[in-house]
Parts: sequence; C-alpha cells; structure tokens
Amino acid sequence: MKEEITCSIFQDLFPNYIEKLTSNETNIIMEKHLATCDDCKEAYEQMIADVGNSEKVPAIDLKFLQKVKRTRLLAAVLCIALTLVLSYLLYDSEFHYSNDKDDLSLAITEFTEPFENPVDAYALETKEIDGTLFVTFKDQSNPNMYGIAEFSKGINQKYRIIRTQKELSEFSSVVETYSVKIKDEPYVAVSGYNLSEGIGYYGLDYATYSEPGQLSNNRVRISVKFEIKNPQFLELYSVEELNSLLKKTSDEPLDSSFLVATSIYDIDGADITENYRNLENDTSDMGSATGKAELFLIYVYMAIVIGLGAILTRYFLT
Repeated sequence: MKEEITCSIFQDLFPNYIEKLTSNETNIIMEKHLATCDDCKEAYEQMIADVGNSEKVPAIDLKFLQKVKRTRLLAAVLCIALTLVLSYLLYDSEFHYSNDKDDLSLAITEFTEPFENPVDAYALETKEIDGTLFVTFKDQSNPNMYGIAEFSKGINQKYRIIRTQKELSEFSSVVETYSVKIKDEPYVAVSGYNLSEGIGYYGLDYATYSEPGQLSNNRVRISVKFEIKNPQFLELYSVEELNSLLKKTSDEPLDSSFLVATSIYDIDGADITENYRNLENDTSDMGSATGKAELFLIYVYMAIVIGLGAILTRYFLT
C-alpha cells in the first residue's frame, strides 16, 4: 500500500481497522496517516464514539424472543403430535378388532345388525393368509345357521371386517363351503362343525361332464375326499388346487366342473351323508352375503388432517 492513498480510502478501512482485521503493514500506514491528517483523525474518533455508544439489545428483549421461539417450536411439535393422533384415530375407527374370538364374534354381530336377518355370532375357527383373516361362526339365535366372515389386517396389527356369508345347514354334522378370494385369486373355504367320531372323511362334490357340450347324458358327479382330523376345522383351498385334485380323481377327461355340494363318509369310505340330515330344518332362508364399502373416505379424511397439520406446522416453524 502506498502513502499517497486518498483520505476516502483510509476512511473506508476504518471499520476493519477498528475491529483489528487489517494487517500489520496496513496498521502502520493507518497510524502514520492519522498522525498527519486532522480530517481523517476526526472521522476516526467519531466512528470510535459511534461504535462505543451503539445500543445493545436489552437482555429482557432477548429472553422474550427466545421464549417466542421456544413457544413456536413447541406449538409445531404439538401440531405434529395431534396430526398423528387424529390420523391414527381415524384409521383405528376401521381397523380396531383384535384376533380374539370374543372380539371377532362381537365384530360379526355388529356388522350384520343393519342388514336383514342379523346374527348373534359365535366365532368357531380362524385362519389368516397374507393379511386376510377368515373366521367361521355360528348363529347363537339360530343353531342351524353358519357362516364365514372376512377381515383385513391393518398396519396397526388390528382387523377390519369386510364381508360375511351365511348358510342354513340341513345337517346336524356340518360341512359348509364358501367362495372367497385371497389377493384376487379364487379360493374355497371349507368349514366343519360338530362332526361325530364315526365320520372319517368329507367330500367336495362336483358336477362335471365327461364330454364338452354340457349335455345331461354326459353329466357325472365326482367327490374329492379329504380326511377329517378334527371335529371342528377351517380349511382353505385354491380353486386351481381343487381342479387339479378333481382331474386326478377321474381316469376320463372332465369338462365344465363346478362345486355343488358336500358329502360325509365313514372311516371305510362309505357315504353316510343322509344319516346326518336334519329334516326339521326350515330352509326358507338359505343364506345371504353382506359386504362393506372400501376405505376411500377414511383415506380422504386422513389426507385432509395430515395436510392441515403440515400447513400449521410450517406456519409455526417459519
């Protein structure tokens, strides 16, 4: 730096000089100039006075600002917590049944109340596959009415009832079938109840045709048999699996097979179905199915709550 620098440049360096940010060489030049230039010296002293008299922020104001900041941060945290709680409560309003037979019985009873011919359900057997829970039940107000209920599992590990099917059985030892779906794949649910010790097998009876065309002369009835291991059970079979078993049962090619009934066999394989027919049953109401709407509205409400929570949280944080 040279001596002939103008006073304006010296005065531009005053802030850094006062803060001791200039180099030793610059400091020497500044001191020499201030010793010989009255104008710069006066400007320098005025700047020193201004810096010394600059007002500090009162401590009370700093505490107030810190308190406001903490309050806004707390409000944001509470807003996030409230959003999560409300979202969970909305979700739990649908997915709130546990995998307990008493709770499942209550769920089925409450679900059928608004519909025609409601049931006083008593859960029999349960089986869960890929987040879908199937529950067989009997109607305590009608001992010949049996059914199956379908539940879906939520992320909170609780269940939401989706649909029910019920059938009036004509037999004292009951083997009923229900058409269900698991991940859009067709299955057959088989429910057994009150099966006596003399029963060794149950059969799924198919009406099928030995030749294409569905002529009555070519219609045959074939039963796919399964061993009974427990007097009360719930089994699920894919339709593809049953069709494969049906083809293995017959030595001849089959066409257009469909499940029509169930049958009961003794331990020697003899058909004893008619031994368990209940002739006093009133079959005027042979059954029905009820379903529940999808979760679209619940997800809409949850999206609204989360959206409002995000807006308020951003407001408090900014």
